[in-house]
Amino acid sequence: MKKIQITLISFLILAFAKAYTAQAQQDFKAKATYVALTKFDMPDDSTMTKKAESDPMMKMVMEQLKKGSKQEYTLEFTRTESSYDKVQELKTPGGPSGSFSMSFSASGGVASTIYKNLNDKSFIKQGSILGKEFVIKDELPIYEWQLLSETKKIGQYNCFKAIYVPIGEVVEEDDKKEEEEVTSSVISMVEDRDPTITAWYTPDIPVSNGPGEYHGLPGLIIEVQQSETTILLKEIEMNPKEELNLKKPKAGKEINQADFDKLQKKKMDEMRKNQGRSGNSSFQVISIGG
Repeated sequence: MKKIQITLISFLILAFAKAYTAQAQQDFKAKATYVALTKFDMPDDSTMTKKAESDPMMKMVMEQLKKGSKQEYTLEFTRTESSYDKVQELKTPGGPSGSFSMSFSASGGVASTIYKNLNDKSFIKQGSILGKEFVIKDELPIYEWQLLSETKKIGQYNCFKAIYVPIGEVVEEDDKKEEEEVTSSVISMVEDRDPTITAWYTPDIPVSNGPGEYHGLPGLIIEVQQSETTILLKEIEMNPKEELNLKKPKAGKEINQADFDKLQKKKMDEMRKNQGRSGNSSFQVISIGG
């Protein structure tokens, strides 16, 4: 069985290479729309679920997390470049004024705007921490995908499955305090998530790209799932008549990914402590994800 799987994958890569070479001889561009759905499913015996039985504020948190968050993105791409941009965000209505407000974005590695250059393996993306804008410039992450023989059809495309499990994934535990804050409860839940990334790609579109920062497979990524977020291709237009708008974020302080992540964690910790002291019931998660 393993020999058959290896042969199938080898054939797939060879077919991709031939199709890619043929496509390289002509101009190619496309515009795709993806839908990203983030939803939290918590077990009945979780701390948050039990607390929601007697805590009205926690109950509202649970309801918001279960409803989830839905966003639309546009991916404009050529064989070597792409721009991924948020075009719509559908928000669930909030509660009564002054009582409670909450927003979250578990993006699974997806920022609002990401420019990728596959030739030099780099990206530029827009980031925000507590309202301050940043331009994050760095090398594209390396996904050591495991190509599997499992297939399924998504829309009109025949897709193959691939998975990536980050090696040496380190999870930092929150400090345990006597009082349980809403913020730390949610973040603790997210930090315990399975880091495995599952992608479905199609050799029918021989471009080694996908939504967000995802890339590196022998075909366009049609669907990808990471922790609580699933991103799925909604529609695609091949070789549109209008010119592509390959955006390169420019507004904000330039920073690399490691320094951005470090600063974001620092600010989140500060916000969490300040909310604990003030008893503020407003809760906002700026971004949860890779």
